[in-house]
Amino acid sequence: MNTKFKTAFLIGIMLVFAACSARISTEIYLADLDELNAINSEMTTVVLIGLPIGSEDDCVEDRQRYNGVFRQSTHFKNMEFVRCYSESYDDFAEYELEVPLRLVDPAASTIKGPFEIIRHDDSTSNVRTLYLRSNPRALCNLDDLIRDEFYQSLDLSDTSPLIQITNDLRASQTLVFNQVFVNEAPVIEPTAMVLDRRDTVQIALSDVTSAWVFSKACNVSSRLAPVGVWVGDE
Repeated sequence: MNTKFKTAFLIGIMLVFAACSARISTEIYLADLDELNAINSEMTTVVLIGLPIGSEDDCVEDRQRYNGVFRQSTHFKNMEFVRCYSESYDDFAEYELEVPLRLVDPAASTIKGPFEIIRHDDSTSNVRTLYLRSNPRALCNLDDLIRDEFYQSLDLSDTSPLIQITNDLRASQTLVFNQVFVNEAPVIEPTAMVLDRRDTVQIALSDVTSAWVFSKACNVSSRLAPVGVWVGDE
């Protein structure tokens, strides 16, 4: 690779990463959360992570480079390629990652993996708080590996994850949201929402919360972001 071509290639990669944020999404089923009926019980759920690529035409090359990064990572080894796609003039290689879905006290437990979804019950009521917890050290390690491969940091702090909650229980369920976006509308004070059977609701963290929970840090063990409060049956 000659010097001019190499310089142009690196500039192109930097522009792609600077202009294109990653996409993170997951679907949570209330029946799964309801099955977590003993403290410290857990299962897994799938998180989809869309990582920026040059274009759909570059999908094969870019996914191979990402695969090489993941093989070196401690926490992202099990990332599985799903597809390449375009969205709003940006292009992504989408991967899926199984993450823990746990019933724990986040103040008294350590994180498992790069991300996890937590249900924490109030011992005196039927209120269950849902959290997203991140591992900033894992993000720091991934960032180091991506910078080595792509010559540009992949900053997830401006990524607002899309969390879809689906009521697959038999009865209607009430959830309370605050300081998040619900179905793309901002909710700035506690607001109850009833989900009938088979209803879904889409939650996105605020920009400030996303910046906090997805900010990489090599000396921080975990960060916690509230998603909502599950009050129970109607």
